[in-house]
Amino acid sequence: MDCCAHQRGLNQLFNDSLAREEAKRYLKSGLDKHARRLMETIAERGLDGANLLEIGGGVGGLHVELLKRGAARAVNVDISSGYLAAAQNVTEQLGLRDRVDYRLADFAREADSVPGADITILHRVVCCYPDMPALVTAAAQHTRRTLALSFPRGAWYMRLFEKMMNLGMWLSRSGFRLYIHPPEAIRQVAEAAGLRLVAQRSSWPWQVMLLERPLTDTSP
Repeated sequence: MDCCAHQRGLNQLFNDSLAREEAKRYLKSGLDKHARRLMETIAERGLDGANLLEIGGGVGGLHVELLKRGAARAVNVDISSGYLAAAQNVTEQLGLRDRVDYRLADFAREADSVPGADITILHRVVCCYPDMPALVTAAAQHTRRTLALSFPRGAWYMRLFEKMMNLGMWLSRSGFRLYIHPPEAIRQVAEAAGLRLVAQRSSWPWQVMLLERPLTDTSP
């Protein structure tokens, strides 16, 4: 697939207007139940003083809540300029702007410009990216301790939804596509980069997965 077309499709779908709406909703009501599920799973493994890297952080609610719970700093990398601007506005309103670094980038293609972190997060991001192995490998290589992911379950009805949604995207001439990558393949890619599975949770229709780097491994 044409990566430039996909990037344009992402920015058209996840645009300024939608980003402002989501930021307003987060500031009023907090995280939705799926982000809370991932946040709680991450927090159970320990947060004190941790540096965070969130890839495709949206309006930033997830890493903001983790900062409130004890993480030290965060880097938010997003391919959508509208969401990155909304995320900066959120942290400014909450007095946390000086604890978050913002990067406008396609992480899988520009990972070398981004520092590693104790905890790396991909919340509902893997399904928006065509090259899952490149994205998950880069994320795992940037992880000193914990890699946290959420992605659609690999059930037949999700694959049917993928086909229906992508047909709609094609008919509307959008470059965006949805990708239901097999959960087992996602795990195997992360494990090939030196991590091991430590937790799996369900937040239907999403699946939460945590992998950690063994204590004897000091990479990256």
